[in-house]
Amino acid sequence: MVAQLDNAMTACEQALQDGLGLAEACRALGYLLQSLGWFREAVLWQSRSVERQINPVRLYTDLGALRAKQRQWPAAIATYEQALRLNAKDAEAHRSLAGIYAQLGQRQEEVAYRYRAVVLKPAWATPSNQLTLGNALIQLDKMPEAIDCYQRAIRLQPDLYEAHYNLAVAETYRENWQAAKQAFQQVLKLNPNHAESHYGLGKLAERTDQLKPAAAYYWRAIQLNPNFAAAYFSLGEILVRLRYWDKALPVCYRAVQLNPELSWAYYNLGYVLLKQQNWRPAFAALYRAQKLNPDFVWTYYYLAQVLLHQKQWEKATAVLMTMLQMQSDLAAIYPKLGYALRAQADQLGLKPMILAYRQNMPLQAQYRQPEFYVEIAGKFMQCKQFAAATIFYSLALLNRPQDADLRLKAQQALAEQKQLEREIADHRLQIEQNPGYHWLCSHLGNLLADQGELEEAVELHQGAIVMRGWRAAAYRNYQFTHDWFTHNIASWETQLQPYVNQPVHGLEIGSFEGMSACWLLDHLLTHPQAKLTCIDLFFQESFEANVRLTGSAQKLIKQIGDSHQILAKLPSETYDFIYIDGCHLADHVRRDAELAWRLLKVGGILIFDDYQYIDGNHPGQETYRGINAFLETAKQQLAVVHQDYQVMVRKLKLSRKLVAKPTKTLYPANSKSDIPVLINS
Repeated sequence: MVAQLDNAMTACEQALQDGLGLAEACRALGYLLQSLGWFREAVLWQSRSVERQINPVRLYTDLGALRAKQRQWPAAIATYEQALRLNAKDAEAHRSLAGIYAQLGQRQEEVAYRYRAVVLKPAWATPSNQLTLGNALIQLDKMPEAIDCYQRAIRLQPDLYEAHYNLAVAETYRENWQAAKQAFQQVLKLNPNHAESHYGLGKLAERTDQLKPAAAYYWRAIQLNPNFAAAYFSLGEILVRLRYWDKALPVCYRAVQLNPELSWAYYNLGYVLLKQQNWRPAFAALYRAQKLNPDFVWTYYYLAQVLLHQKQWEKATAVLMTMLQMQSDLAAIYPKLGYALRAQADQLGLKPMILAYRQNMPLQAQYRQPEFYVEIAGKFMQCKQFAAATIFYSLALLNRPQDADLRLKAQQALAEQKQLEREIADHRLQIEQNPGYHWLCSHLGNLLADQGELEEAVELHQGAIVMRGWRAAAYRNYQFTHDWFTHNIASWETQLQPYVNQPVHGLEIGSFEGMSACWLLDHLLTHPQAKLTCIDLFFQESFEANVRLTGSAQKLIKQIGDSHQILAKLPSETYDFIYIDGCHLADHVRRDAELAWRLLKVGGILIFDDYQYIDGNHPGQETYRGINAFLETAKQQLAVVHQDYQVMVRKLKLSRKLVAKPTKTLYPANSKSDIPVLINS
């Protein structure tokens, strides 16, 4: 009988295609269905046989329904698709196909056909149906379609807050921030105690660096739902960014309890404990974070920092060696690792330590090669970690004892280390004899910071800065590890005096730890409407912390990225003074100046740092070459008002397009003569 039914249905399809004998085929199918006891279907097909106007789409959908009843899924799908080829807007065919794909467990096809059916026949879906369909679409990353469903649900039932919330989530995925915010706010009008919407508004606020409003939203979400794991984690991250260690600690502990498998929760907790100098629990939290996510390099960095504070030099070295193998181009590794290796060398002696590491170097086998040792030694030399460089050159020599060039490099590294030790000792002695020599304190602080002795460096710089007259540095407790700025204060006070307590806008390219920015906020940008824009590839944590200590962080505008790209987008004639202290290579400095000149107001001051700086690794790219090249092209528009280690020029005319000219060689590249003095044009 099943075969007869199949034949009858096939006969109907063939008659549809041929246009012949359709009524007889429908009548035969009706009688067969009646004999099977399918009376409802039999009546339907008998009525089809007497219809004067045949609707082929309806016949195909009815045939599809018969095939589906027999669970002949491929045949049923083919029949419904034939109906859609005749009429793509047939809602019934779409809905029936959705039902078949649901039976087959093919979720993506099911949802797609169900959505098309609802679009064609909205009355088929209640607000709840629209909400459910929207949720299914959002899971399949069909955001526009999901939003359409949520909006339709809202039109049908405006007080359905769940639809408003899901609409907000979908708009967030699309980065349509304003629409998302409005939807979250609408949820809270309908349901003020909806914790997830408070959380969503917190995420939107966090995205625009509104940290305190974000924290308030997260806290409200937690009050409404004390077990809201994501809200605890996000609030903890905000409090960490705000450096509110005491407030962050209990929040981070709770985040760990609620997110026991989330490495970032342990990372935040470990970081807060480290900042509070609570070393043992900090290590435990960071160690757990590392186990949960062994690929995040900064967890190792802070683990090593804890071990260094505990003077566990060998363990710290092992952790930093792991970092080295993960990301050898990460500059932050080398001062810490150099510090750990030097401390071990002081304890064991340099030669015994080299032999010990030859036997048990904490590196994977593929890294225990002379080439790798030499590469790492070179990086240590660049950051003045001469003891560590000596160790790595010596390890390479153990494998290549006949390499004369390598032996010379090892000897040079050792000589540099001994010279550095003598220089540090001499500075200590001179400071003891002449405690008021602030420049000696600054220089010694820089030397010690380069060697990883950060706490003493900060203390020395703080004392030196106060001696130079910057008293706020002490009571605000700025944490500067290096000082390459304060020797310029006298010239800055002279040239920038007219801007004091005025509504001026300054621009700084290159910010490091924020020393120049903090000085400007303390001494010059004291007017309530004064502003400072800072451009850097990334802003260090110490910059954020120091600027916050000024109490004027709201005056600062951060621009993160390449200076050339950012400067090209800033508005012309906007800034009263501009300080260029980014990349010191000549070509880069010259381009910074060309782009910045358009942004400077007439009468404004452009300041170049490091005019006399020479980087031996980049011959021909000495900083002064880039500065001189710019000054030559703009000489009719400026006057040099100061020239020493820094150069300051005043803008005399409105900018015209600067025409680059070949850089003049002011003295031979190999000359040992002094840097040439600028001419005030």
